[in-house]
This record gives sequence, structure tokens and C-alpha cells, in this order.
Amino acid sequence: MSVTEIMAVVTGAASVWLLANNRVVGWWLVLVSVTLFGIVFFQVRLYAEVGIQAFYFVTSLQAIRIWMAGGADHAPRPVTHAPGGVLRLTVPIFLVGWGALWFLLVRIGGAAPMWDALTTVMSLTAHVYLMMRYVDSWKLWIAVDVIYVPLYVSRDLELTAALYVVYLLMSIKGLREFREAAAGVGRAGVKVAVSGVDNQGHDPVESPDPTPPRE
Repeated sequence: MSVTEIMAVVTGAASVWLLANNRVVGWWLVLVSVTLFGIVFFQVRLYAEVGIQAFYFVTSLQAIRIWMAGGADHAPRPVTHAPGGVLRLTVPIFLVGWGALWFLLVRIGGAAPMWDALTTVMSLTAHVYLMMRYVDSWKLWIAVDVIYVPLYVSRDLELTAALYVVYLLMSIKGLREFREAAAGVGRAGVKVAVSGVDNQGHDPVESPDPTPPRE
């Protein structure tokens, strides 16, 4: 257990807690956490995990913009369920990505290539869904956390494995929070559609996002 791993665990746990509570500031802590985890994973030859940390860093910068101003008229993006078209497109991309990465990791001698590839592709998908504030992101995070725990134990990363147990609990909370937020958006939309104005007298075109990200 290294100081770098400890710092990565602390910042990672804090970032997931904030995001599970729908707070945009969590993305800033993600930037710190993924940098530290990238160093840790490189040291134990989980090369796919190093790559995913780099992806997280770049896309987390984009996520900050989306959460703050990714909605209509640059309003904060609301929490929603992933559209059916997005879900159908995800499946073939996921399978192709998993197979390709599995093959690559076998070729370069990565540890646990099948599971490393699976968790990597699942995490990428969940991360993109979370960027878009889809409820479904937390379902994927729950699944991937269940796999990550034994994977990290097998690489003698006990503290990181313990962190992912905490992540699992936070992901369950995140799923509940996002479901409630999405339900609130749906109820607000129904009220506007029926009455033509919301309960504060706003025109439906200019209605504020009922679930803005919290600072």
C-alpha cells in the first residue's frame, strides 16, 4: 500500500459521493483521483486501467461543461433515462470494444486480460452515461464495482478493493438519487404540457431545469 494509492482512494471516494448526490463539484475531484490511480495501475501492469484513467481525465473536463450548461439554451442538463436509441447503439459497441481490448491485453501481457477488458469497457460506458446525467449510469457502475473488488484483491490492491466496496454502496445511493431526480423532471414536464405554464408562471420554453447540479 503506497501513499499514492491512499491519496487516490480518499479523493476517489469523495468524488463518487459528491456525484452520487448530484453535485457537479465531484468532477473536479475526479481529475485528481484519476491522475493518482493512473500512477498506481501503471505500477501493477493493469495497462487498460491506466488508459481509462486518462480517458476519465479528459472527459471529466467535458462533463463539467455538460452538467453546468448542457441543457436547452445552455441551462444545466437535467437527469434523464438513456433513450432507447442510445441503449441499442451501446450494445454492439460494448461487445466489439470488449473483444478488441481483450485481444490487445493478451498480446501485451496484461494481468487478468478478460476481466480487465470487461471492467474497462463497462466503466467507459458508465462514465459516458454519467457525463450525460443518465440514470442508467449507476446501474452500470453497480455491475462494474462487483467485478472490480475481486480483480483488485488478486493484484494485492486491498485498499483499492475496499474502496470499490464503498463505491458499490455509493452507486446504489446514486441510482436512487438519480431516479428521484428524473421522476421530478418528468412530473415537471407533465405539468407544463397540461397547463402551458409551470407552477411558477414560466412559459414552457423558458422553464428552468428542475434538477440543476448542486455546487
